[in-house]
Amino acid sequence: MGMATAHGWSLKDIDLTSLRLFAAAVEEGSLARAAEREHIAISAISRRISDLEYRCGLALLERHDRGVAATAAGQILLSRLCDLSGPLQRMMFDMEAIRGGTSGFIRVHAHMSATSGSLPGEIASFIAENPGVEVELDEFTSLEVIHSVRTGSADIGLFSGTVDGGDLHIIRWEHDELVAILPPGHALASRDDLTLSDILDEPFIGMQRDSALLSLYRHQATVLGRTLKERGHATSFESVRKMVSVGLGVAILPAIAAYPFVEQLGIVARPLKETWAYRPLMLCVRNPKHLLAATRLLVEHLTGKKLPA
Repeated sequence: MGMATAHGWSLKDIDLTSLRLFAAAVEEGSLARAAEREHIAISAISRRISDLEYRCGLALLERHDRGVAATAAGQILLSRLCDLSGPLQRMMFDMEAIRGGTSGFIRVHAHMSATSGSLPGEIASFIAENPGVEVELDEFTSLEVIHSVRTGSADIGLFSGTVDGGDLHIIRWEHDELVAILPPGHALASRDDLTLSDILDEPFIGMQRDSALLSLYRHQATVLGRTLKERGHATSFESVRKMVSVGLGVAILPAIAAYPFVEQLGIVARPLKETWAYRPLMLCVRNPKHLLAATRLLVEHLTGKKLPA
């Protein structure tokens, strides 16, 4: 038997509680027993099922003295509900896994000093300990990293402490040492250490023009009343090392991007005797209280610190 309906049934009319109560009524064969099982008043379950019938425009239950039974339409609806129960249950398990941190997807944006250092290994160890969590790592400049985290296109950012993170939640992560690198046989190679002023007369090879490193060097040169003689710019530490190794100029790089390549390329690396040469590396997130559990776990793995609850 059909029923009049005020409008066609649509997804916005779907009420999972009413569907669950309908299924309970059919399974129990009685509104009273279904109400007892679901801990709800019999009048409430009857009203919800009647509203469900009105919304779909069909009678779903046959009501008789012995209880209730599904109509033909009700049997079709019940079969579809059985088809949905598996995916819905898996969805609940997935959400619980994300909430508990055993599953999830984390976007990490990091500057070159971080990706050239310990970060990839630390992420690899985290994935090994949490195989249900996917981590995507992309390299950007520090300014781009901060923008990505602020706008939500990254969950975690690693950037240079020489850049202002603004309103983001910032945690000190690691530090690195900046060193001067020189071409083979350079006149300054006989020195045990160097200052920025020692190399300002030399052609300089820098990172891309908006990088935190190049901005730092330009600023420190300005403090000295000087400017860098910028001969070349590169988008990777490897390219900087190559340009220096063939004699195009000198450069300043993180120690981890210089010392391991000295013998291979014949370049010379010397400590930079400047207070700013010891550079903090920072981690940032938008709001630690709003992080999903997997992201929180990775932050704590990287920093060794518990985040505020």
